[in-house]
Amino acid sequence: MRVIAIKVMIGLEVHCQLNTQSKLFCSCEAYPQNAKPNESVCEVCLGYPGAKPVLNKKAIDHVVGIGIAMGCKINSETYFSRKTYFYPDMPKNFQITQYEVPIASEGTIEVNSSKIRIRRVHLEEDPARIIYANGSLETTSYVLIDYNRAGVPLAEIVTEPDIGSPKDARAFLEKLSAILEYLKAYDQSTGASLRVDANISIEGGERVEIKNVTGFENVEKALNYEIVRQQNLVRLGRKVERETRHFDEVAKTTLPLRKKEFEEDYGYIFDPDLPVLKISAEWITRIREKMPDLPDKIAARLADEYGLGAYDAKIIVYTGSDFATFFEKVCKIHNKPVEVSRWMINYLLKSLNWRSERLSQSKVTPETFAEFLDMIDKGKVNERYAKELIKEYVDTGDKPSEIVERAGSPPTHDEMERTVKNVLKENVKAVSELKAGRLEAKQYLIGMVLKETRNRGDPKAIARMISEELKMPL
Repeated sequence: MRVIAIKVMIGLEVHCQLNTQSKLFCSCEAYPQNAKPNESVCEVCLGYPGAKPVLNKKAIDHVVGIGIAMGCKINSETYFSRKTYFYPDMPKNFQITQYEVPIASEGTIEVNSSKIRIRRVHLEEDPARIIYANGSLETTSYVLIDYNRAGVPLAEIVTEPDIGSPKDARAFLEKLSAILEYLKAYDQSTGASLRVDANISIEGGERVEIKNVTGFENVEKALNYEIVRQQNLVRLGRKVERETRHFDEVAKTTLPLRKKEFEEDYGYIFDPDLPVLKISAEWITRIREKMPDLPDKIAARLADEYGLGAYDAKIIVYTGSDFATFFEKVCKIHNKPVEVSRWMINYLLKSLNWRSERLSQSKVTPETFAEFLDMIDKGKVNERYAKELIKEYVDTGDKPSEIVERAGSPPTHDEMERTVKNVLKENVKAVSELKAGRLEAKQYLIGMVLKETRNRGDPKAIARMISEELKMPL
């Protein structure tokens, strides 16, 4: 049976809450910590009649910087429009956004050797937050509205439909978020978020939009589900309709929200309360001169300066700017970059992910992590014990030397011999298998000894003791 490949076209609209202290059009705090619902609001946020917006220059700087980073053309004149629609998260019944002329346009980002074209980067205000009070979108009987989020500055980054698979969509988002973080346009630690509207169509079908997906893994899952759903409709001879859908994070399915609107349905009009925004060449130059190195350049430098493989260097850089900075600080203390990289990528990152914690939020410091690696180097802890030790270290933030001291001294040679004899006595079947030539039985016995000693023994020494006790060759 011949399988016919169906072309998939994916375009993304990424909404990034920008790193500013105040909202886009007023002085209310953008990311108030521990604020009660509807507390960080004013007449402008709530759309009171006569309230006039005043534009936040820092937000413009961020969008210009994002555009420069992606090789966009920065438009010298732009303006704001009113996007009219009725929904409870918009108290004015319109959103102030950019439509006809964005701040930046016509850029690219390279992902997996493919160039993804950036159609536009524009600035707009975030709507309020809708809270499904006693269930999900599908099951709740009423909703609540928190207007603290209304007016938070958003950069919307819109791609062309150049992405060919859900996996590439996720890779694009991971790279884009790293660029935004290194630019300091996006700071997750403040509570800022990235939300994605994913547009997808299969060859010959209408475009379907999956609205407000959070989390890159969820974007990939939503797109994978939607590809299967649309392909099944085509196989059944049915038409894929243009619509907006919602991704259910629990069921991992998409569900219909509404028929997809067309741009003309929003009735865009020029916002008379805001002037035409003129971005001079001098303004662009100032921002360009202050821009930091971007992730690809930093990864190439780490690979060159520290002798890392290109793949490992990219993992360190794209995990976050805090992770890359930490790596370099540790290397200044413990000058074995490849070893630092291995333990950070394979074990430190795994422990942080288990706690759903970024490195900058943890109690881990470059000094104590360097001490941890130094203890391994000097044989104070073996590698197997170190893999357990790092979990407690990340959990507590205590010095590794203190954790080891609390655990007690490692067993003496005599204590280890007694433990080996007891393990051999209690595991007769494994001993028989080892004598019959099954070498995996020896690994099992070594593991049992390590378990009894809380991973404090040296596996090589244990293997030698087992061989001596059973009078077998090493």
